[in-house]
Formats: sequence, structure tokens, C-alpha cells
Amino acid sequence: MSRRCLLVLGMHRSGTSALTRVLGLLGATLPRETMPAAADNPLGYWEAPRIARFNNRLLESAGTRWNDDAPIPDDWFADPERVADHAAASDLIATEFPNAATFALKDPRICRLLPLWRSVFAAAAIEPHAVILLRDPREVAQSLAARAAVPEFRPAAMPARERGLLLWLRYLIDAERHSRGLPRQAIEYRHLLADWRAAIAPLIAAGAVPPPAAAAAAAIDAFLDPSLRRQRAAEADEPAVDAPPCASRTLLAAFRGDPTLAASGAAAVVCDAMGPRLDRLVAAYAPLRRTVDPGAASDPWSAALLAALGRLPNENRLAAPRTAVFLSGVPTSVGHVYRVEHAVAALQAAGWSATWLPATAPEAVSRAAQAGLVVVFREAWSDTLAAVAADCRRRGVPLVYDVDDLIFDPDVMNDGSIAVLAALPEHDRRKFVAAAAGHAEMLARADAAVLSTRPLAAAAALRCRRVAVLPNSLGPMLQEAAAVAWRTVAKPSAADGRPRLVFASGTPSHDRDFTVAVDAIARLFTRRPEPILVLVGNVDPAKYPSLRPFADRIECRPLVPLSQLFTELARGDVNLAPLEADNRFCEAKSAVRCLAAAVVRVPTVASDTGPLREAIVDGETGFICPDAAAWEVAVDRLVTDETLRRRFGEAAHLHALAEYGWNAYRDRAAAVFGGLVAGS
Repeated sequence: MSRRCLLVLGMHRSGTSALTRVLGLLGATLPRETMPAAADNPLGYWEAPRIARFNNRLLESAGTRWNDDAPIPDDWFADPERVADHAAASDLIATEFPNAATFALKDPRICRLLPLWRSVFAAAAIEPHAVILLRDPREVAQSLAARAAVPEFRPAAMPARERGLLLWLRYLIDAERHSRGLPRQAIEYRHLLADWRAAIAPLIAAGAVPPPAAAAAAAIDAFLDPSLRRQRAAEADEPAVDAPPCASRTLLAAFRGDPTLAASGAAAVVCDAMGPRLDRLVAAYAPLRRTVDPGAASDPWSAALLAALGRLPNENRLAAPRTAVFLSGVPTSVGHVYRVEHAVAALQAAGWSATWLPATAPEAVSRAAQAGLVVVFREAWSDTLAAVAADCRRRGVPLVYDVDDLIFDPDVMNDGSIAVLAALPEHDRRKFVAAAAGHAEMLARADAAVLSTRPLAAAAALRCRRVAVLPNSLGPMLQEAAAVAWRTVAKPSAADGRPRLVFASGTPSHDRDFTVAVDAIARLFTRRPEPILVLVGNVDPAKYPSLRPFADRIECRPLVPLSQLFTELARGDVNLAPLEADNRFCEAKSAVRCLAAAVVRVPTVASDTGPLREAIVDGETGFICPDAAAWEVAVDRLVTDETLRRRFGEAAHLHALAEYGWNAYRDRAAAVFGGLVAGS
């Protein structure tokens, strides 16, 4: 008769000790030697110290530790050196659980190391039954942080809650992935403490444990104490780092909705989608996270990683690759590159047959009629699009509207939010208002909308029932152009010691934006003789009286194509991204100017808008400025401190590639458009 191992899996501080003791009281054999109780766990850990030390050694040989969220490579498990580890693990089982018919094995590290332990069980004819214990990740992070207040546990503390949340994700994703194929259930810690009989009922039903005898039930009642849950996260409490969209909450909801943990259930679906992205982001942010003191109360790079992970679509029930056609309303614009050319390339990389053509092309209707997905970029409703929409509806094909500016709200076109329009004669401005109505109609007629920023998505949601955010990001050609510019362009400041502040403008509408920073720059120039202002594109310095005394310190450079913008930015030392405050149009604009500077390692000083706050880690890759005083201080710091500029620039580069680079965008675009086709 084979033996059974009740395998308790869960993140540290998740209540695995309490569950293991309950399993012991229900008849499972516990380790011969257990860790003594301590202030961190006053009722005992109920795990074998020898096994914990062994697992620590395994993690170290894999290049990680218990508190490291980096993935363990699959080839580590296949290394021939694991043969000796397998034998050592077998000896530990024999020592701690000699001849036990049913025993409970608990060590959170096994979540990471389960492939090795499963091979040990298989060789010994031991049948593992996995029980994954869930606890709200915010409570886990709070518990890890609380250790810092107890001297003996301070080395095992994790004061930065962002790190705790990421570690919880790593342990749960690994536990789910590695336990597939085993009988398994998920139990919540809060349920175990509130009503342990109901919590373990699935284990009884599965035959993992027997119904409790009276004596066992009394012992469990005496052991479990709701006060053990010393950290409690209110359901309504959503700290900023864990605010929606939130990866940890997404994963917790998937486990809660799938307590039997079916191999193709919600938990597996989310883990399969989230796991590879977590691996990629952990690797991308590793150089930056290594610079953070492990004892610090906050970790901006773990927070940035968590936010980036949360912004990725976690749904992987995607449509099979199919044909997509993009109809572009402005094929010569910069927006066309970001919204159409990059999307087509991403879908092609995912195996789709994807193409684009002008929305006004004679063959637009016939080409769209052959596609399984039709995307209209920045084109107002027309008879042509009405025909396309009718055909899409007849065939059950999604018609998607994509736009990167707030051009579908006639009120915005009419209220002076856009500087260029405000200066036009009334009859010309009415043309733009009418065009906005056409865009609003297109949005309302579409099955879904894809927007470049969250404020745009919120505005679009008032007119369209399904919206998705796909940020402007780098395509392969732009990423390579940026890399070439970084390698080949020499900064003039390296020769003359005079830092360049760069403001690049593609349209006259940026004149009012630049006004936000002008007076701060003028005051800075009054105090410091070295900085030079470089204006690229459509900016006339003569429009700004405060800059007139410094005409000899202003360099005007011509408007350049997008592919050459990286060369212009690479010449600079500080990028300026001002946007007019309290302006709905500006609040919805994307962060492409910050992104373009970041990939050539130039830090940005920017206005305080939602998209810019997402693109810049304030105080790490640049500065976010809520007012004129903040602009002056931020620019002054970067102008006077070359070391700070270099550090911010390197960090901005890594952050931009991690969140807006081609690899990230390719996966995100395929998920967004594939999800819309699949109806997810």
C-alpha cells in the first residue's frame, strides 16, 4: 500500500503552520523534529528544521533565496547534480516520517522546489496530495514587514510591502504550476480560522483526511484562535501600489474562484498568462532592484514592476491567429506609426496575417470583408465605414476603433482645450467640432475601442461598451533607431560642459504646453550661466517674453521625422515634457516624448498627468512637477548634478524597455486584440 503526503503549499506568513497542525490533529504524522515556537509563530511552525535547511541550500544552488522572486530555471531541475539532492531528500523523508502511512509536509520553500520533491515522492511510491493555502497578499506583506519590529526576526523582515506582494505572486504561481497533475485543493487562511470544519470539508470529500473524531475536533477548536490573524486587510482597503489593475488581486480572485484547482481552471489560466510576464519583468528590473536597500521601507522598482505587471492583460483565452486589417485615417502621422504599424508588426509576430491600408482607399471595404478583425484608426464615421460595419456585423467580426487623442469629444474641440483650434476662425473651428462628432459616432458604432491612455479609455467608455488600453510603445525599428542614436551621437555637453535642456514639439499645439515650464527655465538661466535650451520642431522662442534675455542660449533645430527624433534627444541631457494643467485634452495624452528620451538614456522632467506618472518613476527616472516651483527645482537638480543625470538616464532606459519595449508591446498587443476577438 502506498503512503500519502499531505503537501502544504503556500507563501511564508500565509498560515501554513496553522493548517499543518490541524492536519496533524486529524491524524497525519508530523515531522519527528519540529522548529520550536517563537514570537513570529507562538503556536509553532510544525515543520522540520532539517528540511528547511536543505531547501535553503537547494535555493542557493539555484542562484536564489527564500525571499527572492526570481524564477528558478527549468534546466536547474534537470541538472545531473540533482541526483545527489534527490537522495538527500529521500533520506530526510525517511528520517522525519519513518513508516508513516499519511504525513503532512510543510515548508513554504517547496512551492519553488516542488519538481524535485515530486520526483522523490514518485521514487518512494508516496502519493502527494497538495493543499495550497491562500492568504490575502496585503496581509502577507504586512506580516513580513512587521518582523522588522522584532530584533530576532529583523534579518527575515521585508519592510517594503511591494517586495512582499511580488514574493507572494512568485510562490503562488510556482505552487500552482508545479502541482498540476496532483490531487489538490485551495483553502483560505481566513476561512480556516473562522470555520475550520467548512474549510477542510473539501479535503474530507477528496479522502485526503478523515472526518474529525470528537477528541480531534476539540483539540482543533482549542488550537485555532482567530487572533492568530494579526494582520487584516479590509476588502475596501486598496493601497496605491496594489490599486487596480492589480496582479496580486487578480491571482487571488482566480484561486478563490477555482478552489478545486482544475488543471484548466481559472487559477491555471491566470498563472499561465502571468508567470512568463513576471519572469520577464523580474529579469528586466533586476539591475535596478539590486540598488535598493533590502531594509528600506519602500522599493520604487518593485512597485514599478508590480504596476507594470498589473497593466498587462492577464487573460490568455485568446483567439487563434487570424487575418486583421487596419484602416488608417492618418497614414502619414506619427500616431499611425505607434498605433497601426506597431500593432500590425505585433500581430504578425504572433502568427496573424495582419496588414493596413488608408481608410479612404478604394479597396478598403473589400479588404475589410476578408478579415477576422477590422481596426479603424483615427477616422470619422463615413459611408465607407458604415459599409464596413454592416459587413462586420453580418459576419460576426469585431469592428474596433483605435485612437490616441481626445478627438471624439466635440466639447473638447469647442472649449479652447486645444491651442491651435482656439486660434482658428469660427467657421474653421466648426469643421473640427463636426469631425469630432464623426469620431464620436465611429466610437459608438464600434464593437470595442483601443486607446493609448487610461484617461482616453475612461472618456471612450462613455460611448463604447468595451474598451482596452494599449499604450504607445516601441516597435522594432524605433527601438533599433534609439540604440543606434545612443551608440553614435556625442553629447555637446561632453565637450563644453553646458547641459542641454531639450523640448521637442511636433505640432503648434505644444506652444501652450511649453508655457508651463518657460518661467522656471528663465529663472534657472538667471541663476546659472551654463545650461542651454534646445527647441526641436514647432516652437518659436520669440513667443515667450521671459526667454528673450537668453536668446544666445537658445538653439532651434528643425522638425525631424520620428526615426530621427532619437538622434535629437540623444544630444540632450534633460528632456522637458510640460503639458498644460487642468486641460482634458492634455490629461489624456500619451507619454511618447518621455519614452523616446528614456530609450536614449535621457531623464525627463514632466507635468503631473496620469500617463506621465505611469511612464516616469518620480525621483528615479525623472521628476513629476505639479507646479512651477517644482519645475525649477527639478531642472536645477539635473542640470547641476551630472551623476544624478546619468543614474536617472540609465534607470529610465531600463524602465522604458521593460514596460514599453518591443517585447512587452508585442505580447500586450496580441493579448488585447486577440482578447477582443475571443470576446474575453
